[in-house]
Amino acid sequence: MKIKEFQEKAIKVVNNIDSITGINHDKETTFMHLVEEFGEIARQLYNERSGRDKIDIENLKEEIADVYLLLAKLASFYKIDLEEAINKKIKILEKRHNTKFDLKKEVK
Repeated sequence: MKIKEFQEKAIKVVNNIDSITGINHDKETTFMHLVEEFGEIARQLYNERSGRDKIDIENLKEEIADVYLLLAKLASFYKIDLEEAINKKIKILEKRHNTKFDLKKEVK
């Protein structure tokens, strides 16, 4: 799925959930929810680092997906095309670091 398709689908998912739950993800609510989801990721990572618990990979996947969904929704409020923005940023980083990123190669 292209990033633009993902962004459109993510917005629909968040809007559909809002209509079911009665919550309204306006700009501020979306941002606060996004920060909350980052906090849930941080808790997973901190718990592993502190020795409290191992990372629950399935939960971590869900939390990261939540971040992507909410980020797409937040971008839509400002009419930001994430695909365009990401491609532009990659070009900026290539220029800044005097390199070409071969995105077909797996990064480890």
